[in-house]
Amino acid sequence: MAEATLNKEYAWRLLGVGLLMVALSAWSVYDGAIAWPRINQRLEQVRPALLATNLTAEAWLRADDAGARPLDRVFAGQPGGTPRKLLRKMGDLRIPPHAVDAEAALIRQREAVQRLLAEPLYAADDLRAQYIQAILTLMLGLLACGRVAAKRRRNYIADEAGLRGRGLGNRCYAWADLAQIDWSRWEDKGIFVVTFKDGAKVRFDGWHFTGMGAVAQAVRNSRPDLGPSL
Repeated sequence: MAEATLNKEYAWRLLGVGLLMVALSAWSVYDGAIAWPRINQRLEQVRPALLATNLTAEAWLRADDAGARPLDRVFAGQPGGTPRKLLRKMGDLRIPPHAVDAEAALIRQREAVQRLLAEPLYAADDLRAQYIQAILTLMLGLLACGRVAAKRRRNYIADEAGLRGRGLGNRCYAWADLAQIDWSRWEDKGIFVVTFKDGAKVRFDGWHFTGMGAVAQAVRNSRPDLGPSL
């Protein structure tokens, strides 16, 4: 008798992916519901001080002898310091060297800096995107874990009487009940598909189930007419 059961390596890998997706979903919810709104609130608290200046992006990011930047001093009394996204966006507004029209570029930059400081760092669309990402990653995580749960008790048995097992819906097929076998993916992927005379079609997967090689050998020995040889 040959029996194939769930491959533990495959199961652990898929479970790992599922748990990673669930963790990413939780992280997305945390960002969208707590972390990012909290950063917006911190920015709101110091916004009057930020807008009271007319500094350029370069001036906001220029460190003094002690290594402190004007932005850092504004956020000095807050936990977490200067938001990294604000630093990144401010850096993107720097005027490139050798600008064609430096004066016009400076005017545009000052306007852009004021807009940046006047608006929430994370817009409503940003927060909404985190919830959408949370839903999608949670669904993917549950799907991965569900696949493992569905296959956990599945098995395939080949013996003198034929093929049976929970992978065949607890049905027992005599060897004479096999109508056709597709071996085209066996060598490369460890998969063969059996079509039975009642029209049922069952996939035997050697990556998902350990021991499938022995089951395949039993099939070949019992029905050599449905080759090819393995």
